[in-house]
Amino acid sequence: MVSFKARLRLAGVCAAASAIAIAAPAQAQAEAAQAAQAAQAAQAAQAAQAGDAGDPRAESRADVLGGDIVVTARKREESSQSVPLAISAFSGKSIEARGIQKIDGIASFTPNMTFQNNPSFGGAGSSAAIYIRGIGQKEFLPTTEPGVGVYVDGVYVARSVGALLDLVDVERVEVLRGPQGTLFGRNTIGGAISVTTRKPTDTLSGNLQATTGRYSRMDAKAVINVPLSDRLFSKLSVATFNRDGYVRHLSDGRDLGDVGTLTGRLDLRWVATDNVEMSLAVEGTRDRTNGPAFVLAKVNYGSRIFNPQNRPMLPPGSPATPGAYVLNPPFDAPTDNFTLLHNYFAALLGGQPCLGFSPYKPQGSGAACFSDRFLVGADADAGTGLQYSRNDLWGAQMGIDWTLGSIQLKSITAYRKVDGDYARDGDHSPFTILHLADILKQTQFSQELQLLGTTANDRLKYVLGLYYFKETGNNINTLDFTPVTFRSGGRFNTESYAAFGQATWSATDAIDLTVGLRYTDDRKSFLPDQEILVDKTGGALIAASPNTPKTRILPFQRVHLNEDAVTPAATLSWKPTRGLMAYATYSKGFKSGGFVQRVFPAQASVPTFNSEKAEAFELGFKSKLLDDRLTLNAAAFLTKYDDLQVQVFTGIAPVTKNAASAEIRGVEVETRLAAGDGWFLEGSMGYLDPKFTTVDPAATEITLNSQFERVSKWTVSAAISKSVELANGSELTVRGDWSYRSGAFMDALNSPELFQPGYSLFNANLTYDLPGKTISVFGTITNLTNKRYLQTGVYGSSFGLYEHLYARPREWSVGIKWSF
Repeated sequence: MVSFKARLRLAGVCAAASAIAIAAPAQAQAEAAQAAQAAQAAQAAQAAQAGDAGDPRAESRADVLGGDIVVTARKREESSQSVPLAISAFSGKSIEARGIQKIDGIASFTPNMTFQNNPSFGGAGSSAAIYIRGIGQKEFLPTTEPGVGVYVDGVYVARSVGALLDLVDVERVEVLRGPQGTLFGRNTIGGAISVTTRKPTDTLSGNLQATTGRYSRMDAKAVINVPLSDRLFSKLSVATFNRDGYVRHLSDGRDLGDVGTLTGRLDLRWVATDNVEMSLAVEGTRDRTNGPAFVLAKVNYGSRIFNPQNRPMLPPGSPATPGAYVLNPPFDAPTDNFTLLHNYFAALLGGQPCLGFSPYKPQGSGAACFSDRFLVGADADAGTGLQYSRNDLWGAQMGIDWTLGSIQLKSITAYRKVDGDYARDGDHSPFTILHLADILKQTQFSQELQLLGTTANDRLKYVLGLYYFKETGNNINTLDFTPVTFRSGGRFNTESYAAFGQATWSATDAIDLTVGLRYTDDRKSFLPDQEILVDKTGGALIAASPNTPKTRILPFQRVHLNEDAVTPAATLSWKPTRGLMAYATYSKGFKSGGFVQRVFPAQASVPTFNSEKAEAFELGFKSKLLDDRLTLNAAAFLTKYDDLQVQVFTGIAPVTKNAASAEIRGVEVETRLAAGDGWFLEGSMGYLDPKFTTVDPAATEITLNSQFERVSKWTVSAAISKSVELANGSELTVRGDWSYRSGAFMDALNSPELFQPGYSLFNANLTYDLPGKTISVFGTITNLTNKRYLQTGVYGSSFGLYEHLYARPREWSVGIKWSF
C-alpha cells in the first residue's frame, strides 16, 4: 500500500502539472493580464500602505480617508472590500493610532471576538485565550489545540503561550471570522488572525520611538530599513517594553502583573531576478515578569463529605444527635475541598482552632488556619509561594516567491521554539494548598507550498497547496497540594499533513463562484511522565487511591491519536453595482483532539478527547457609498458546532472532554465614514446567541441552559477622530475610542463569582505632528474611567478558591517618534 506521505507528494506533483497544463495554452495573454493585475495590486497596495519611501504619514491617509486595506485572506493580494468573507482588517498605522501595543487590543474593535491574556492554572504570563463567534479555547496545555489560528507572515503559531504578540513593526492585522478550514486549515475552527509584518524596501528609512507613563512605564522601539544593494534589502526592528505591576505581593513587596519584554527581528529580502524573490526573517522575544496579577476573591469552605449541612459539631465518639454533626476522622476528611482539608488537618493533628464546634465555623483565628483574612483586596496578594513567569521565544522563516508567467509558486519554511518556566501561588496564603510550577519546551517546524494561477482570460483563479507541520516538546507540571505533591505532564508529538485547493470562477463580471477543499491528517502521541512525589496523608485520605510515594499516576507508555478530516468551503458572490457586493458562504472547520494530561487520582489509561467540528452558513454584504467615503459591511451567520471540547473539573484537575453540541447564531456590522474636513468615524457591532443543543449526560458540570464561557452576547465599538492642519504645516489629531462588552462567565460552570457584568471602556489619544511630519509627539489615556473588570477568572472546586485577574487600571503615557 502506498504511504500517505507518498500519496501527498504524488498529489502535489499532479496538482502542479495540472495547473501548468491549464495555464500553458493561454500563457501569452495571461502574462499581459497578469501584468495589468499586478499594476492594479501595486497601486492598491501603495494607496493602502504607502509611506515606506515618502511621507511617513501617508499610510494613515489611506486608512483614515477610507482607502481599502490590501489583505491576503485568500492567499493572494486583494482589497478587503472585494473579498466575500467577514474580515476585520487593521493597518499598522491604525493600530498605532489606537495605542495598541499587543495583539489582544484589537478585540475591543472587532465584533464577536474575545482575546484575553489567560494565565489560568499554569501561570504563564503570556497565554492567549481567543474566541471568535463563540468558538475558542482557554487551555494553554500543549496537548490541547487552540480554536482560533494565529499566523505570522503565513506561519501558524501552534501554542497559545507566546501567541500574545507584541506589535512592533506591523503592516496589517487581519481577523477572519468563521471557520477557515480550506486555506488556513490548521485548527481554525473559529477563525484566524493573520499578522503581516513590514518587508524591507529599497529606501533607507526608519523610526525611533520612546514612551513613558504610569507604573514607571519605559518603552523604546527602533526600526531601520537599509538597502544593501540594488536587489538585497534589510530591516532590523528592536523594542523593549517595561512597566510595573498593579497588584502588590505583600510578602516581598514585588508587583504582580508587570511587563518586562525585549524583542527583536531581522528581515532580509533578496530580489534575485525579476521573477524570483526570497525572504529570510529571524526573531526572538525574552519575557521576564513577577507573574500574573491574580488575587483571591472568595473562598468556599463547603464539602459534600465533611459536615455538608454546616451543623454544630460534636466530638468523635459522641452519640448520633439530631441537628448535630459527629466528627468521624479520618473517614470524613474533606478530600473534595483542599482548603477545608487544610483546616481539618490543622485542627485534628495540630490542635489549631480551625473548626468551630457550635456554631460550626470552618475557619478560625489560629495562625495555621486558612481564613478570610487572606482576602486582602483587588490590588494585593498575601501568598508566600514562588511567583514568576519567564518566556524565551524565537523563530526563523524563509519565503520563496517564484513567478512563471501566469503561475506563482510560493514556499514558506518556518521553525519556532518556546522555552517557558512559570510558578504560581494559587492559594494566596502562607500555606501550601495550591502551588503550581510549569516548564514548557516546544519546537515546531512547518513547510507550506502554494501554487497560484489564473487562466481562462482571468476568469478562473486558483490556489493549490501542500502543508506539513511537526511539533515536539515536553511539559512538566509540578503540583503541590494540601494532601499530595505530584508531577504531571509529559512529552508530546504532533505531525499534520494537508493538501488543499480553492478556485474562483467569474461566471460574469458580476457573479463569482468560489469552491475549496482541504484534506487534513493529524497524528499525535503523548508520553505521560506523572508520579506522586510526596503523599502527605500516607495514602489514607486520597479518594479512590491508596497511593504511596513514587506511584505512577498514568502508565509510562506512549499513547497515540490519529484523526483526519475533509473540510469544504463554497462562496457565491454578486456585485449588482459598483461599490456593492452580496455573498453567501458555506464552510466547515476542524480542530483535532488531544490528551488529558492533568490526571488525579491515578488511572489505568490516558484519557483522550476527539476532534470538534463546525459547519457555518453565512450571508453578508459589503458596500462603499457616498463617493466611497462610507464603508458599510454586515453579515449574519449560523454555526452548527459539534463535539465541543469543554474544560470542566473532574476530581481535582480541570480536564477537557467532548461534552456537547451547540448552535450559534449571530450578526455583525462594521462601518467607516470619512466625513470630510479631517473628521473620521468608525464603529462595529456584534451579536451572538450560542445555545447548547445536546449535552453528554456524563458532563454534569453543564446543562442545556449553560452559557458559553468568555463569550459576550453583545460587542459594540465606536471611534471618532479629527485631524487639523495648522498654519505652520504641522498637524494635530485627536481620537476617542469607546467599546462595550456585555456580561460573560469566565468558566464553563457558570460560577456567579466568575461573572463579569457588561462594561464600557474609553480610550483617548492626541498626536501632534511637527512641520515636515517626521517628528510626532503623542499622549494616550487607556481605560479613561478606571473601570475594574475581569480579564480572566479561575475556580477549582477541589480547592474552594475563586481567583480574579483584573485588567490594568487607568494608565497615561506620552511619547515621541522620529521617522526618516
